[in-house]
Amino acid sequence: MSDDLTIVHASSLACIFDHNKPRAGKAQSELDIIHDGGIAIRNGKIVAVGSTDMILRDYSDGGTVLDASGKTIIPGLVECHSHPIFAGNRHWEYVRRLEGATGKEIRAEGGGIWSTIVNTRKAGDDELIYNAVRAFELIAAGGVTTLEVKSGYGLDRDGELRLLRLLNEAAKQTKMDIVITFLGAHIAPQDGRSTDDFVLSVKNEMIPAVLEQNIAVAHDLSCENGDFSAQQAKMLIDYSNELGFPVHVHADASSDSKGWRTAVEGGVLSADHLTYTPDSEIVSVGATDTVAVLLPVAEQFYLDERKANGKLFIENNVPVAVATDYCSSFQATSLPLTIAAACSWFKFTPAQAIVGATLNAAYALGKNHDRGSLDIGKKGDLTIFNCEHPNQLGTSIGAPIVDAAISSGSVIWENKQ
Repeated sequence: MSDDLTIVHASSLACIFDHNKPRAGKAQSELDIIHDGGIAIRNGKIVAVGSTDMILRDYSDGGTVLDASGKTIIPGLVECHSHPIFAGNRHWEYVRRLEGATGKEIRAEGGGIWSTIVNTRKAGDDELIYNAVRAFELIAAGGVTTLEVKSGYGLDRDGELRLLRLLNEAAKQTKMDIVITFLGAHIAPQDGRSTDDFVLSVKNEMIPAVLEQNIAVAHDLSCENGDFSAQQAKMLIDYSNELGFPVHVHADASSDSKGWRTAVEGGVLSADHLTYTPDSEIVSVGATDTVAVLLPVAEQFYLDERKANGKLFIENNVPVAVATDYCSSFQATSLPLTIAAACSWFKFTPAQAIVGATLNAAYALGKNHDRGSLDIGKKGDLTIFNCEHPNQLGTSIGAPIVDAAISSGSVIWENKQ
């Protein structure tokens, strides 16, 4: 299919128009639905959105015409948090968690992220690229058009640069748009290096090399008790800000680490996880431009004692995104399933979760200028679902309802069954 595309007769065309800011509060519940809607894409960009009658009247100039009767169309899904390049499998850890083992006990038994780092360092380049591309294929089958991918399993200068280089190679083997993030300060090193020395290595060695080689568009770091303190995180955030290197923060994933406040005060694009962010901190920090990226499948997998208070974030005018957190611990590939999980886990409405996987996820990546909504002038990125209303994304739990994913007017994945 060419990048000149006209789609008509969509039962629900959820436009989620961009008003130059991510959606928060009541706005996160609005999808801007056009029933019997149509959209025209020319030269890969959206040129018209409206009723089918209007689209057929004004855009009958050739190109491919797609009848979307009985289907729902939303902006192309944006997966804004994944760790797809690694070696080894930690499936046994999940069994141990279910048996009641603590994270400390699992690490003592040879598990945890450090075990992935060891296995990844041992693996060959071809194996790592294959693993990443395989993940891309599975994630694309969920209708994703933009995928953020992190390094983080190298944990030293050469290892992180290697993973970023391999991610750039793997990105050539998918039609999704791959957004590559450098995650240097992922966990505290467990080979004798002090965290202070390691943070200085990230600042003085890794970040300059990443920027010099131009192999990542953003910088991620952890602000977690037991790994990197709020003060250490602030130093890395401030340094990246000085360099104009956009920042994300892994925050409050396993305890209250002051990660949310540190991230917001640093003006970062997103803070992710936020499972243990205190309600009092959410309220006192208040409305933000920083996007709160919540990971409902991860929280269920890790058997956390609590869940992120997603509703409180929304009520305090914090824009919320949702993501899979595909990683070495568990391989969650379906963003539509994550949307459904966000509804049952956080009690989000389908609309709130859909906004979280489209427009707000695009803002979380700093990509809102050309995707995340069906606004005229943006890329012709959209995902088509074989259902009549967006609410069905919240009730079709695990069902294969993705019909097609389209990027810049071209089909990049379709259900051929």
